[in-house]
Amino acid sequence: MTSKNMALNGQGLAHAENKKKDILKVDPADISFIKFEGIQVQIIKINNEPWFIAKDVCDALGIVNSRDALKALDLDEKDTVALTYGIQGNPNRGVISESGFYKLITRSRKATKQGTFAYRFANWVFRDVIPSIRKTGSYGVPFAALNDFTRRQNEYKAIASQRGRDLQSCKGELASLNKEGRELWRTYQPDLLEEAE
Repeated sequence: MTSKNMALNGQGLAHAENKKKDILKVDPADISFIKFEGIQVQIIKINNEPWFIAKDVCDALGIVNSRDALKALDLDEKDTVALTYGIQGNPNRGVISESGFYKLITRSRKATKQGTFAYRFANWVFRDVIPSIRKTGSYGVPFAALNDFTRRQNEYKAIASQRGRDLQSCKGELASLNKEGRELWRTYQPDLLEEAE
């Protein structure tokens, strides 16, 4: 993934300057996921730095309007990427840098209210995710592994479904054969049928 916009620009910015709107195309190998209580946040590796899908983060924090939330971030903390893996409609997604991710969490009013999902999500990020990233360099499931697992799971479901239909078909066929067999015995040797019963 390359973009002149995403390189260090010599002006002291750690992230993209983002004055012009280059839309980066994302390679599925650069995507991973973190999941907390059913909410999934996609993480995209851009120049070996984690960037988070803004809508996913806003959903986790209970922020209704992700565009307004992005306006509060610095230009170098947000960008746009094009996701091409099975996305229907507009593939462009707003992304936020790691510092933007932390800013959204710390600025979220809901993340400070005990008992809310946003509060539990923020605690999880600060207590589990960040320490894991610091210790191991990563957290979450790589997209390639998740995609492969999902593909194999869907193949299994299709095969199992077909086998279920085949089994139902076999049961009907077996019942039909048993009925036909009884009719044959009744017609040609009714004495043997009565002895067998």
